[in-house]
Amino acid sequence: MVVVAEIRLADQSLPLVAVAAALPTGSLSVSHSTTLDSGDLHLTVTVDDADRSPFVEAIQDQSAVRNFAEIGETADGWLYQVTVVEAERLLSTHDPAVVEGTPVDVTITAKGIEEQKIFADYAAFSTLQERCAANDIPFELVHIASDPENPGERDQFGLTDKQYRAITVAFRNGYYDSPRTFSTDELAAELGVSSAAASERLRRAERQLLSETIGPQRLRTVLA
Repeated sequence: MVVVAEIRLADQSLPLVAVAAALPTGSLSVSHSTTLDSGDLHLTVTVDDADRSPFVEAIQDQSAVRNFAEIGETADGWLYQVTVVEAERLLSTHDPAVVEGTPVDVTITAKGIEEQKIFADYAAFSTLQERCAANDIPFELVHIASDPENPGERDQFGLTDKQYRAITVAFRNGYYDSPRTFSTDELAAELGVSSAAASERLRRAERQLLSETIGPQRLRTVLA
């Protein structure tokens, strides 16, 4: 089952994050990325017209940028090719030989890298999350759905809104980390319910999510 996820890698040391922070809009759009034989990261990025001069000025101060070149103006802004060195952490995390994910949209902001990716299944998504943890890259799940063709319909693997919020809050705050950094009591306080209610809501969400992703058959009945 295909999974589409919106994630945020909240690490200001990642490639070009410092450049994005120096721009008026605070962001860069990445349209293409390639790993060169040298191990460098080759990116094609788009910047708004208002960002053009600040971008050129900021990128020249980046020691991790080997070179950059202007391609030209498009309907979306100015297109540049940028070659980045010392991107081993990011490249290891996103190694296509290990992580089966296709990027749909990638944006570099002042806080990190935001991605929308399509995964073959939930296990592939989990692999990326685990590799981010192994490379000390903070991983935040913004949204996850099982139908990339209709993300606006908020397909949540059959979860109710309350279950979806419970498991999302738990995931974002470290409930599933090892060691756990977010307790059931903290989850309950965030949701505004009792600890028993939070625990039960999370248990039902986990059961439904597992049924939809790795169970013998996908359950169609939403667990209240």
